[in-house]
Amino acid sequence: MKFTQKLKIKNKRKLLKLIAGIALAVVFIFAAIWIYFENKRIDVTNYDVCSSKLPESFEGFTIVQISDFHNSVFDNNNDILIKKIKAENPNIIVLTGDYIDSRKTDVGISVSLTERLVRIAPTYYITGNHEARIPEALDELTENFNKLGVHILRNSAEEINYNGGVIQIIGVDDPDFIAPEKNAFQNSEEMLNIIGNLNNNDEYTILLSHRPEIFDTYQEAGVDLVLSGHAHGGQFRLPFLGALYAPSEGLFPKHAEGMQTEGNMTMVVSRGLGQSVIPFRINNSPELVTVKLGKTEK
Repeated sequence: MKFTQKLKIKNKRKLLKLIAGIALAVVFIFAAIWIYFENKRIDVTNYDVCSSKLPESFEGFTIVQISDFHNSVFDNNNDILIKKIKAENPNIIVLTGDYIDSRKTDVGISVSLTERLVRIAPTYYITGNHEARIPEALDELTENFNKLGVHILRNSAEEINYNGGVIQIIGVDDPDFIAPEKNAFQNSEEMLNIIGNLNNNDEYTILLSHRPEIFDTYQEAGVDLVLSGHAHGGQFRLPFLGALYAPSEGLFPKHAEGMQTEGNMTMVVSRGLGQSVIPFRINNSPELVTVKLGKTEK
């Protein structure tokens, strides 16, 4: 009798272990499927940015921001991405750094996408930290951009004329072009000097700069709108807590994604489209950002 009872208990334990193993495998499979499709889905996030300084003619002016593309592919020839961009009907498209990837570099993918972007709207480009690591690939990229008519902003500024009004757009190189052995905070004084020298008029000014962590530097430079990326939205996002980690800022970063306004300056940080070191995101789908400008009374 005792032997029979022991056998039943042993068999019950084996059954429970089997059930637990199957349940764990099912959870793992569903998690893997969820992560895969989450990383293939593109979220479109819309922001309204208003200022009394904006010319009235720019009311409703729409900017589509592509950040941290890392020569990614969404569907055949990035058709999904192009479709979503066209649906936003942008006046300009801005590429805010890490358009190519230093670890899995494929300039052709990025050039192929750009060939389609310039047919939609004037396109502006700045560098990121990945471009700083691969100068030969960057030369190839910019050579193609020059042929396509992309506005390459490397520590330079241009005016945008629209319906009789004028605003300024500034683009700066990633701080790694100054001193790659330093972080963005350590290069912030040099960045401030570069931006300050370019921001020398009273026009509404958009700054394209890859690094969001030096928010205070941008505010000191007196620009009106900053479009940034770099942090990948923290790569892994926790429910209710948001971004887990971002370069330079560490755990639970303040400037990993979203819109932040302080004083007269607004910064929009894209979660980006691609990945690099870690080849997937968790609770953080690739993001396409649209910013619509508006005029407010003084």
